[in-house]
Amino acid sequence: MIATIMGFFGVSDFDEARRMTLYEYRLRKRGHIMQRLEREQELYLQAYLNRVVKTIDRNGKEYVYKEFEDFYDEAKRKNAVLGKNFTKTVNSELIAIAQRMKNYKKGGY
Repeated sequence: MIATIMGFFGVSDFDEARRMTLYEYRLRKRGHIMQRLEREQELYLQAYLNRVVKTIDRNGKEYVYKEFEDFYDEAKRKNAVLGKNFTKTVNSELIAIAQRMKNYKKGGY
């Protein structure tokens, strides 16, 4: 049981592992199993998405999703999860650097 505690639950202190109650052990074990199930679901989802991305048209000549953006709309997904008030963060320093680079390339130092 101590080896399980140290291996699965990330407890590296032997005394801490020995102090663990049976209730705490069962809770941690259930949490570990739930993490494994979530990881398993992620793997299956990844396999499914790999198949979907490689889908070709009826003629068998072109991919249905030519670009990543055709497959996954990041802005739409963020709005769905975070709400309509989600806005992209703007880094004013990067904008200033881009403006200076643009002026430099035009010759207007």
